[in-house]
Amino acid sequence: MRTPLVGLAALAIVGDLAAQANSRGNGYDAALSNISSARAWGRRGSAYPNGEVGVSFQNQLCNPGQIPIEWRAPMLPDHPKFSFLVVKASSDRIVQISDWSHCKHAFLSLNSTASNCGTCIQPPAGGAQLGLGCSDIYSNGNNADRTYLGPPQEIDPWLGTWNPVGSYFDVGDPQTGLGATDGVRSLNTSGFDSVKNRVTIQEKELVGIAQGNLFFQIQVVCEGEPAGNRGNNTMSRPFHLTRSATSGSWTASTQGSATYGSVLSRWTGASSAMGGNGNDDGRFEVAVKVTGPTNGRWHYEYAVLNVDNSRGGASFRLPVCPTSTVENLGFRDIDGNQLNDWTVAVGNGEIAWTATANNPQNWNQLFNFWFDSDVAPVVGAATIDQARIGAGALSLTVPTQVPGLQPAVVLGAGCATPTLTLAANGVPSAGNAAFAIDVSGAPNAGLFAFYSFGSANQVLAPGCTQFLDGATLGTHGFLMTDGSGRASIPLGVPAGFAPTDLFWQAAQLQTNGPVLGLFGVSNGLRIRLAGSGCP
Repeated sequence: MRTPLVGLAALAIVGDLAAQANSRGNGYDAALSNISSARAWGRRGSAYPNGEVGVSFQNQLCNPGQIPIEWRAPMLPDHPKFSFLVVKASSDRIVQISDWSHCKHAFLSLNSTASNCGTCIQPPAGGAQLGLGCSDIYSNGNNADRTYLGPPQEIDPWLGTWNPVGSYFDVGDPQTGLGATDGVRSLNTSGFDSVKNRVTIQEKELVGIAQGNLFFQIQVVCEGEPAGNRGNNTMSRPFHLTRSATSGSWTASTQGSATYGSVLSRWTGASSAMGGNGNDDGRFEVAVKVTGPTNGRWHYEYAVLNVDNSRGGASFRLPVCPTSTVENLGFRDIDGNQLNDWTVAVGNGEIAWTATANNPQNWNQLFNFWFDSDVAPVVGAATIDQARIGAGALSLTVPTQVPGLQPAVVLGAGCATPTLTLAANGVPSAGNAAFAIDVSGAPNAGLFAFYSFGSANQVLAPGCTQFLDGATLGTHGFLMTDGSGRASIPLGVPAGFAPTDLFWQAAQLQTNGPVLGLFGVSNGLRIRLAGSGCP
């Protein structure tokens, strides 16, 4: 389950308490009280696993506030809208596998009494409002009815507004011809297949899927609901999809319990926080999981969800030490089109992914970013630039973990064959008695480890450099790598140790080596004992 980021709770709360311009006040509060009843409607496309599946879910909405919730007819703008999202989670990564799904436009409140909502007080406008303490349930069949499923891009998730004039319902679907732009429903769904406009999942995402790895999320958006009341607007729940080997059809089963919060809370071992664009636009949630170090590298995984930001994200930027090594960078969006993947650059103390044309991160989309680095995690912030012009600042920040403590700096490459590499096995902070330098080289081979209190650049042979200062040179002694080519140089740091830099390099016995015909030389490594931040 999700772990809160230490020291970031206050910053996250600030984002939650922001109030948008059309807020109807703290008494206006729509609350999902349950989500359930996953259902598969059919498949379309090429033979398995190259087709796609259409699914839907059920939701119940309550009014725990002090003001009736507007529930006007579908061609009137002021009614609840429900968004849907499906993810596949593992210990390593959580990814969105559904499309940017069409949203449900609610059209009539039944104002029922339900034990989990309270005592229903019938509202003045009848079915055009949800009364105090009242409940309304949309079944999986109702939420799959394409008559009331419209494109998410027509909705402003921060304000909760939607314009019926010129909308998908107004103009109609190109499949059946376009109607006039007059605010009158022209949509005809008679020619739709079993998948169109329903929550759509590519079958290739379901190959070998194990129980407990699929989750769905439902979010309600109401015009004028203040952000401080939206903690109960989103729920997630486990479900599973099973394919019949005989017929090729899919069935869905709901599992576990529904919980408040986004699907990012389902990513085991991750921590998350939200940040937004003040009172002017909505929020992003960033979940992060850092593992390692392995061979001197920490692995960073980020999952970013656009919670209710209408202008969308055009970048994801993280600070990083300028002297760092950053490699194995990756990105994933939701469309599977590699031609519009975000580009990434490392430089000027920053890792920056930037959106390509026409592929911002819109509301109700989850994107992934990852990389390896020799810099350890610290509390910091990610920056997201807004994709479209509008109210508010050009960018926003979200509290998260960032690569900001560099325990070791690579001074330069070695010249051994096979490669001889030195790397920090963690952070040499004061009091870390377990810290050591990991050595990776030829198996069952001897090597000499050296250190100095300064650095130099002395050419030993073509392509080989000594990075250690000869005037302060010392030796750690002779070591042997094991059968996997590994060895360790213990370098525990006492408590209270004053920050000091040591410079390290190794030479391995090697037939016909580049140095004196006997040795291959490792990379140079500056170890920052009891250091902090970036060099």
